[in-house]
Amino acid sequence: MSPASRFLALALLTLVGCERGPAPGHAVVDFRHERQPSGTAVASWKADQVTAEELTRRLEEMSPALRARYQTLEQKREYVEGLARFELLVQEALARGLQNDPEVVASTKRALVTRLMRTQLDEAQPPVSDAEVAAYYERQKEDYVRPEQVRLAHVFLAAPRADAARVTAARARAEKVLADARALPAKDFAAFGRLARAYSEEPRTQPLDGDLRYRSLEVLAQDFGPEVAEAARALVASGPGALSGVVQTDAGLHVLQLTGHQAALNLKLEDVRQQISGRLSHEKRTQAWAELLSGLERRAGFTVDTAALSRVHVDMGAPMLPPSGPPPGTMPSPSPFPSAPVGQP
Repeated sequence: MSPASRFLALALLTLVGCERGPAPGHAVVDFRHERQPSGTAVASWKADQVTAEELTRRLEEMSPALRARYQTLEQKREYVEGLARFELLVQEALARGLQNDPEVVASTKRALVTRLMRTQLDEAQPPVSDAEVAAYYERQKEDYVRPEQVRLAHVFLAAPRADAARVTAARARAEKVLADARALPAKDFAAFGRLARAYSEEPRTQPLDGDLRYRSLEVLAQDFGPEVAEAARALVASGPGALSGVVQTDAGLHVLQLTGHQAALNLKLEDVRQQISGRLSHEKRTQAWAELLSGLERRAGFTVDTAALSRVHVDMGAPMLPPSGPPPGTMPSPSPFPSAPVGQP
């Protein structure tokens, strides 16, 4: 079960109307428009009002372009009427008991969890010290400082340089492999891999379609000979898919294809400080969320009866029913709110 799903299983809140008393152990959602009415009322209705101060704040929260639509008295009146209509519709929905409608409850739960996530993760940014950033940089230094690397695939034919007869026979076969490789579509790495599986005599890479993985030129020279490293350096200029000629080393003959190239990196700590700090902050936030979920489960006594769960049958042929909650394994998204009050364009 995902962290989101585990949390939703715990966040069971029963929503009740404003005018009803709360059931024991249940939360009360305050749907009033103004919880602490104060200021100069520009519009009012039973137990509620829109004040000049609220209206000014709402207008200042708009972009200048949108704010320009509410300059005249009539335009401001329409806006205030839209606010009032929206609140009156909320009260009517409550009067009809719609706050307990399953769809409304599910939407409110999603909004609650989304708000909790924002509070827990966004508003409480965990600090990341310079020492933590420096330590991470040292641990992962190969990600920031590394030599140029190439990735090759090869067909290798064993023929020690000292055995002239064997070299001659192997070269004829290598030239045939090279001709076959040159006949392939450009960058058809899979096809070259099939040649490696069919003809290569290098036991470590033959099962891997001849793949040598990423290596620096220095390591390549150490592992396969300086001739291979020099050939790889020349292939870089042509780009992935380029083929070498037949390359002879002390151990035998190679036909090489360049499949990848990574330029050298030499990033100092200051170059990546902000990036590392962001990564560590994300890791801390993720850990904080996991600890919150773990604590909630522990305090709630959350358990899973695997025996009972295993007996739940998933009928693949049953018709799809209307959803009764958020999709399994997904984090709820914020509920959409109208960009303008009801009655406004």
